Order: sequence, then structure tokens, then C-alpha cells
Amino acid sequence: MEIKWRNRLKSSGKRLICPLLAFVLVLGLIVATPGLDGEAEAIDFNQKCSVTVSPVDPKNTEYAADLDTADVVIDLYKVADAVAVDGYDTYDFSFIDGYEKLEEIYKNDPNNADWRKMAQTAARYALEHGTPVAGGNGVAAKSTIGDLGCGLYLLIARGNGIEDYTTTVKQEEGAENIATIAHSDRYVYTFAPELIALPSKQAENADGTIDNTTAGNGAWQYAMSVNMKPERGPRYGSLEIVKTLQSYNYNASSDNREPAEFVFQVEAVLDGQTVRSTVVSLSFTEAGQKSAVVDQIPVGAVATVTEVYSGTTYHFVTDSVQTSAPIEAVDVVSVEFVNDYNETNRGGGSVTNHFEYNEDTDEWGWTQVPDNSTSGQ
Repeated sequence: MEIKWRNRLKSSGKRLICPLLAFVLVLGLIVATPGLDGEAEAIDFNQKCSVTVSPVDPKNTEYAADLDTADVVIDLYKVADAVAVDGYDTYDFSFIDGYEKLEEIYKNDPNNADWRKMAQTAARYALEHGTPVAGGNGVAAKSTIGDLGCGLYLLIARGNGIEDYTTTVKQEEGAENIATIAHSDRYVYTFAPELIALPSKQAENADGTIDNTTAGNGAWQYAMSVNMKPERGPRYGSLEIVKTLQSYNYNASSDNREPAEFVFQVEAVLDGQTVRSTVVSLSFTEAGQKSAVVDQIPVGAVATVTEVYSGTTYHFVTDSVQTSAPIEAVDVVSVEFVNDYNETNRGGGSVTNHFEYNEDTDEWGWTQVPDNSTSGQ
């Protein structure tokens, strides 16, 4: 008796799968495989599969060049085995130990949002309890992971050598999705976990683009190439302002210790744009050294720090304007200022006002910040 292999669009009575198509449309997983030629055929479950994962589509040249410096590696976890569906040119899934919760979502004909939820559920288990497949643990991006049985796999892209590479990304509805990160010199890349079915077929869209799916006509593709689609944001570093007061104006007869206030304007510029602007203050009641740290400055920015106030009884030993080295992601860049008592008795103080926008009241408010020091006396 001849068995005709039919695709999902012609099937009835059985729930057949089309997972990868959903991933392409919703999660941005882009797959490039050979051409569309070939007749529909039965799956060879004895044939091994392979996948090659790039951290981004090479056509995105800006991201691709920078990601080449980020040392991205891939972890691959098997989530489900492929199970033949008699009489049809597709397959179902049998979820393996640890990933059984995905079955509750999958059995109800998952939509795009459900597939995202499945990827999240799989990633939360895999990152805490799972073990990558043999040959799929920390594999350099763009390398081929082979000798894979047919089934559903979880892709995790991360930066090599980052101890804590997991993070969360807040969604519009308020939920927090798990994600992983990689670092280049200036940027942090955030990757969503992705699910991929092996093997797959190809389907051509009306605009000429190609999706991969477990339904449709054409030959099964056992060797897949996948491009991830990360989000990108700046990396941040810190600037330390170190202040030394060589001597302090203290009137011993009156035991007067009026604070000596020093105020600094910080302007950080990157690629011609101001990326951080703030004011900090340091307060002294005796000679010594104190410092203040300004955070959230994009890596690569150069900060100009101006001592805009030093009272009336202290003069500059160093220049009143200091320019930092480029901000770094790991090491804290510092600038130093030195002042001394000028042997006069005129006093002088200051208060730094910190302005902040309140989204709840739609108003600006301010608080007094008399001393921003993080170390010293």
C-alpha cells in the first residue's frame, strides 16, 4: 500500500506542529538554509541534525562587527524528542525530563505568545538545572553543533567568561522575562532564549523571505544555520572625584568648624553628545581627603569636571578643571583636585540641590545634598 505524505494544511483529525514558523515571526529568529527545491518526503529519524548559530544577522553590519569582539558562546539544550506522526510528513514532540511543564502549553495548540512562554519556561529550568547536549556547552558562535537527534532544542547565547550572564527584561504587561547577556567594549547585548525544531522545512513568504517550519512542501533540512536577534544598549562605568584639602580653616578659640564645601559640575560627552550631566558636592570639617563617585556614565565617554565652588577661604592647588580618561566598564576612572586654606578668615558654605522628576505627580522636586562623598573623613 502506498503512503502519501501530506503537509499540515491538508491534514485533519490530528494536531500537527508548526513551531519554528511561530519563532521566526514573533521572536525574530532568522534561519538561512539551502534552496527550496525538493519533493515532500518522510523524515529520516535516524539521520543526525546540526545547527550553526550566529549572534546576529551578518547583514546587520554595525552589530555584527562589534559582536565579533564580544566572545559570544552558545549553550544548546534538548527539550523534546521528535515523535513520528503516522501518515504525515511532520512530527510531534515528547518532552524529556525536566521540561514536562511545556507539554501543558503545547497540547493546547500554542500561539505565538505561548511559544514565547515555552521558551521562557524551558530557559528557567535549563539555566538552573539543565545540562547542555554533548558538544553543545559553551560553543563559540558561528561554530557547528552536530550529531543531534531530531527534536526541539533550546538556544542560549551568552558572553564567555561572564560569571552572572542572566538578567531579566521587563515586558509591557509588567512581566519579567529571563534573558542572557554578552559584552563588547562599549555595549551590552541582550539575548532572548529561543526554541528551534530539528529538522525543518522551508516556506517562502510573499515578499520572498524564507521561513523554516515543520509544515509545508520541500525537503527536510537537517543542517540549520540560525541568526539570533539581540537587543543592544550602552555599557556603563563610573567616575571618581578625589578631593584633597591640605589645611582647614579652624578657629580654635571659638571651636568653629564651619563646613568647607566644594561643588563640582560633571559633563560627560560621547561621540559629540552629552550623555551625563550632574553636580556633586564634598564637605570637609578638617583637612584630609574625600571622594565621590558618579555612576551610569556610558563606557568611552570623556568627563570634564569643573570645581565651580570652593568657598572664599580656599584656593586651588591643582587646576579647577580636570578632564578624565575615557570611562571604562570595569575599572573606575578618577580625577583629582587639591585645595588649601588661603589664610583669610572669610567663611563660606554651599548646598547642592538635587532635582528629580516624579512620574506619579508629574512634577519636579528637589532635595538638599550637602555631601556626596563615598570615602574619606
